Amino acid sequence: MKILEQITVYPIKSLGGINLEKATITSGGSLQHDREFALVDAEGKFISGKKFAQIHLIKPRYLLDETLVELSIKGESFKKVFHLEKEKAAIEKFFSDFLERQVFFQQNKNSGFPDDLSASGPTVVSSASLKEVATWFPEISADELYRRFRPNLLLTNTPAFWEDNLFGELDEEISFQIGEIKFLGINPCARCVVPTKNPESGEAIPLFQKHFSEMRKATLPKWSTLSRFDHYYRFCVNTKIPLTESGKTLFAQTAVSLNPKQ
Repeated sequence: MKILEQITVYPIKSLGGINLEKATITSGGSLQHDREFALVDAEGKFISGKKFAQIHLIKPRYLLDETLVELSIKGESFKKVFHLEKEKAAIEKFFSDFLERQVFFQQNKNSGFPDDLSASGPTVVSSASLKEVATWFPEISADELYRRFRPNLLLTNTPAFWEDNLFGELDEEISFQIGEIKFLGINPCARCVVPTKNPESGEAIPLFQKHFSEMRKATLPKWSTLSRFDHYYRFCVNTKIPLTESGKTLFAQTAVSLNPKQ
C-alpha cells in the first residue's frame, strides 16, 4: 500500500520548511501555511534563492500555532522571533538589511504564492525517487535532495518515479486520492536553479542540471508520459486540489491511490 509519509509546508516562500502531521486545505486549493508569505522586491518580483544565494543562510523555525517565526543566520549569533502578521515592518527591515535592498513582506492566506498558477496544489515525490537520484550524486543524501527540491508530499512503498503516474498528456488531469482528499495531477515540475545549490550554504554544484537531465532521461519509467518532457530537468509532480476539498484535513500516514478514469 502506497502511503503519504510526510507533509512539509514552507510558510515563507524560499525559506526552509516545517514537517506536519496534518494540514488543512485552503479555499484556494493549497495546504494551509504553504508559501503563505513571500518576500518581494520593489517591482513585486519574488526574492528567492534563484537570484540571491545568501537567502539559504537564513534559517527559520516556525511556531505556527502562535503565528511566530524565529529567524537565525547560519554562522552568526543573530536570532530573533517575529510575529508573522503583526511585525511586518520589522520583518521587512530584517530582510532589507540582510539583502541590502528594499524587501517587502506579503501574505496570501487563500492560496499562498505558488510558482505554477495553473497547478497551485502541493508537489509530490516518492522516497524511492529521492534515493534513486541520490545514486546519481553520491555526495548528496536523499534527505538533502528533499530539501533541495522542496516538495510538499513524500510518498513511500512505491518504486522510483511512481509519481510519474500522476500526470498524463497536455491538458489531461489525473485523479488520485490521499486519505479522503481528492487531487488532480497536472505535470512534471520543471525545476529552476535552486536544487543545484546546497540548502545550507547556497553553494552550487557545477553541471548539476546537465547530469540530472541525462540521468532522468536514461531512467524515465515506462509509465511516464514522454510528451511532457520538452526537457528532462523535471522532477516531482505539480497538482491541483478541487474546490470541493476546501476545509478538509490531509493527514500523514494515510493511503494513496489512483482513481479510475471516468
